[in-house]
Amino acid sequence: MASLSSLGENGVRYKKDKIDHPRVASYAFAFDIDGVIVRGPDTVPYAKGALEMLNGKNPYNIKVPYIFVTNGGGRPESERAAELSKRLDIEVTEEQVIQGHTPMKDLVDVYKNVLVVGGVGDKCRKIAHHYGFKNVFIPLDIMYWNPSVTPYYDLTEEDEKVCRKDVDFSKTKIDAILVFADSRNWAADQQIILELLMSKNGYMGTVSETYEEGPSIYFAHSDFIWSTNYKLSRYGMGALQVTIAALFRESTGKELKVTRFGKPQRGTFKFAEKVLTNWRKDVLEEYVEEVESTMGSETSEDINPLETSDSDEGLEFSAKTTKTTTTTSTTVTKKKVDPKSMPVFKDSDSESSDEDDDEGLTIQKLNQLTLDLPPASTVYFVGDTPESDIRFANSHDESWFSILVKTGVYQEGTVPKYKPKHTCDNVLEAVKFAIEREHKLELAEWNAGAVTPPPEAA
Repeated sequence: MASLSSLGENGVRYKKDKIDHPRVASYAFAFDIDGVIVRGPDTVPYAKGALEMLNGKNPYNIKVPYIFVTNGGGRPESERAAELSKRLDIEVTEEQVIQGHTPMKDLVDVYKNVLVVGGVGDKCRKIAHHYGFKNVFIPLDIMYWNPSVTPYYDLTEEDEKVCRKDVDFSKTKIDAILVFADSRNWAADQQIILELLMSKNGYMGTVSETYEEGPSIYFAHSDFIWSTNYKLSRYGMGALQVTIAALFRESTGKELKVTRFGKPQRGTFKFAEKVLTNWRKDVLEEYVEEVESTMGSETSEDINPLETSDSDEGLEFSAKTTKTTTTTSTTVTKKKVDPKSMPVFKDSDSESSDEDDDEGLTIQKLNQLTLDLPPASTVYFVGDTPESDIRFANSHDESWFSILVKTGVYQEGTVPKYKPKHTCDNVLEAVKFAIEREHKLELAEWNAGAVTPPPEAA
């Protein structure tokens, strides 16, 4: 069969029954982690095969960009990426991982002194420092300052090793409370959080007359339950939110004002789109570099996915963008730029080209261009929790396609509160479904207006 990148004489386009030349997809994937890829210390069966398919090991020779969006946290994104790499036997980078607290990076310039809650020891303090926060405190610091704050807990030697011992919290204002990860000591953390929320300007040992002078509080996510390798779900950060809000209401008669990140919050959705745009660009750049390194040694049209364009230094890459009801060709524009001035994240307002569908992507040498990618045609979001994952995918952008898997929180036979666009047994079935769906759309677009090839071209 002739390759997609080749046309017949006089530019005639021939019909195909399969598109299988190497290329990068215009669609993408986003995965929840707990209950989809892993269950506690165990890796979900078929997860490794699912990621291998996206990396090109599929019948259509297509490489699909993907990221991970989890409400979990309590450790650096680089550590999470390293664990996924080991579990799945692939390379996952820090840039592909969004945790519940990752968007809190944007608060670095807003607050001077922050109390970071959750996680083991002072690990979340280190994460906050890595994000750029300067003055970071943890509940153990306050417990060391005055042990009577939490009368039912005595600090251990391990606790004292990570405590800051030079802070007087009666004179140190806490500007914001950032709950990064699940609490390891609910009673102690609740006592400290509630005292600060009801304090006068964030000083321990004070009480506001209005109960409206305390620090702002942020939660990395609002998952009420989550899935482990235990047979029943466990209570998560969302449950802690409920108890804090109830205790605050009981104590003050007022409703607690909370800012939430994670799924299904809008802020995390926008952050995920920014990260996915950047990662798709990285995947395409890597692909083009690989092809450029082989140019000159490949002569067969059947295996060469690129064509020489009208420009001596350009390359033409065929790709299609598909929507639910319409199909258009994707355009990557080329610009002469200084590589040092290229932004880390590049949001694009590029629209699909109105030119002939036979035209592909014109790509110049990578050190001379910025790739202005349009948004992914479809983002398949795979999750196990209807209340966060499916709600997250359904409530923001119609191009996001929700897939519910049965390997985590969701229980077979129950009716999910938020209905997914597709349900399947596991993550591998989810990937197979999406790749087949996209290939049908891509094939239909190619064959529209194409002609039956003569015997010698078949």
